[in-house]
Amino acid sequence: AEYGNMISLTSLSLHSNYNDKNGYFTWGIKSKLPTELGKLKNLQHINLSDNYLTGTLITEIGQLYLLQTMNLQNNFLQGSIPKEYSNCVSMKEILLQENNIDGESFGMPEEICRLPELDLARVDCEVSCSCCLTTC
Repeated sequence: AEYGNMISLTSLSLHSNYNDKNGYFTWGIKSKLPTELGKLKNLQHINLSDNYLTGTLITEIGQLYLLQTMNLQNNFLQGSIPKEYSNCVSMKEILLQENNIDGESFGMPEEICRLPELDLARVDCEVSCSCCLTTC
C-alpha cells in the first residue's frame, strides 16, 4: 500500500470491510498493520476496526503526534501497546477490544497511562500498569 504518500490525510477510516456472500461473511482487509501509517504526520483519527488485521501493534504509530483516536477493535492483533505511542500527545482514545489480547494480561508503559484524557476502557484483557490499574 502507498499510504505514506497521503501526507495531508487527517482521518483514515477503513472499517467493516467484510462481504456477505450468500449468507457467509468473508473478512475484508487481511494483513498486518502497514508501517507506512507512521508517515501520515497529519493523521488525527484511525479506524481500522472490524477487519482481519494480524500481528502486533506497530511502533510507527508513535510518530503521529496529532493522533487523537485509534480504533483497532475486532481484529486479530496481539501484544502490548508500544511505549512509542506516548509520543501521541493528543491521544484521547485507544479502542482494542475483540483482539487476540483477550484473556491475557499485557503490560503498558506508564508513559501511555499518563497521556491526557486517555480512555482504555474497551480493552478486553487485564491491563497491567502501575499508574492506572483502576482506570484501565
